Formats: sequence, structure tokens, C-alpha cells
Amino acid sequence: MRALARRIRDRGRKLGYLRERWPRPFGTRPPIALAVCAIFRDEARYLAEWVSFHRIQGVERFYLYDNRSSDDWRSVLAPEIEAGIVEVQHWPFVPAQLGAYQHCLEQRRDEARWIAFIDVDEFLFSPTGRPLPEVLREFDLHPGVVVNWRMYGTSGHKHPPEGLVTESFLMRAPDDLQANHFVKSIVNPRSALGPQTGHFFTLRGDPVGEDGRPVRNPIRDSTADLLRINHYYSKSEEEFRRKSERPAVAWGKPDSDRFPVPDDAVRDETILQFAPQLRALLSSRE
Repeated sequence: MRALARRIRDRGRKLGYLRERWPRPFGTRPPIALAVCAIFRDEARYLAEWVSFHRIQGVERFYLYDNRSSDDWRSVLAPEIEAGIVEVQHWPFVPAQLGAYQHCLEQRRDEARWIAFIDVDEFLFSPTGRPLPEVLREFDLHPGVVVNWRMYGTSGHKHPPEGLVTESFLMRAPDDLQANHFVKSIVNPRSALGPQTGHFFTLRGDPVGEDGRPVRNPIRDSTADLLRINHYYSKSEEEFRRKSERPAVAWGKPDSDRFPVPDDAVRDETILQFAPQLRALLSSRE
């Protein structure tokens, strides 16, 4: 009886997810294959690269929440805002992150097939080079997918380098670093009840890792072969000092429990496969 019930449940899920992928008006597939939700404060220096990189990966819409920024992020994002690719919500609350995520779920639930909830120092991609929507089709029967970090340190930079983040910081911690076991979430918003933390969501069912195995908390085996997030955690020494002094958007005050700066133990150029496309897109938007 238990096996029969499981087959019936899985068949119902499959029919539901297939309906979401059918063209309108016959089905209920959302018009956006993949969106990103993120909250930021004073990140204008990095936003153009971050948005452009994820556009290359197949992200079609960005739901961004400005948490009391004092820099000129509007002019940086002007091309994408005018094109309707980026939508920014003023979000002055303290603490800010979980409320922003819940608001995004409630307001955007029917717009996107998947929403990835990441930070602007995190770059989500598939090391295979495949577009993210194509990879995520393999997970249609699941309410969410979690993705592991690869933590990057200073790469020897004392001050902010002139070049792109993805080209300037190529040294990271080893795979077995404890922090690399943490995940971030890509969810089917219609199956999401709300965020538990900035990393993990309560869903109707369990999310899975890239291996298809259920994950029940924000820590899993540290594999990142199909999906990964390059977490540029510290950037330069100067930037890390500023980050440590600035109130974190999740808590509203400086984070005394931050991870230490990752060791520059492994040179990893996986992300550079996208460098020509990224530079071309950044040039065209200028």
C-alpha cells in the first residue's frame, strides 16, 4: 500500500509540473523560466557584473530589494530597469532579508517557474556550461533544488582590484571546507511556504541536491559538479573589513559570527568559461 501511495503521489506531482510547462492558455506554466531574488545595500560597484553574469546563465528577471543603500545603484542598473529585466523594491526594514524573501514569494508566486534566492556576492551557474533553465528541467518533479557554495578568499588582493570579480578572484578554499557544505535555494514558488533562513525554505515536500537526494536542512554533502555558487565571500582585505563593519541585511547589525577569510588554497578558473560572453554583454550595455 505504501508503494502504491508513493506512485500515485509521484504521478500527481509529474502531472502538475508538466502542466506548468505547457504553453498558455492550455496549461499554467509561468511565463518566466528562472528569476533571481536578492536584497542588497551599497553594492553598486558590483551589480552590473552580477546581473549580466546571471543573464548569461538564463535568468530572465531579477526581483531586487534595496535595503537603505546610499550609493548610485539606480544609474548602474538603469539599462536593465528600463528593459524590465530588473525590478527594485524599496525595503528599509531591519532586519530585512527574510521579510523581503517572503514578500517576493507572495508577490511573484505565479510569474516564475523557479526563483533562486541568492546574494550579490554569489554567482550561480552550472560548471557544465549549460543554461540554468535547461539544467533545472531535470528537477521538474521536486519543489526545490539546493546548491552548494565554493568559498573564495582575497586572492592576495589588499585593495579592490580594477577588473571583474569573476576574473580577479580565482583562488578559493578546498572542497572540504566546512562552509562549502552550506547551500542556497532555488524554489518552485508555488510550492514554497516561506524562508526558514536566508539559505533554506519550507516547501511542500523536500528539496533535493544536484544528485537528486532529499535535503532537510541547509547543510549537505559538498558537491558542486552540476550546480554551484561561487561565493566571493571576502573579496579584497579592504572590502572584507568594510563588510565586517557594515550591518548585515539579515540581522540589521554587524555579524560577529562571520566565517574567517577562506584560504587561497585552490586556483579555480571554472567560471572563466563565461568571461567572453560576460565582457561582451557588459560592453553592449554601456
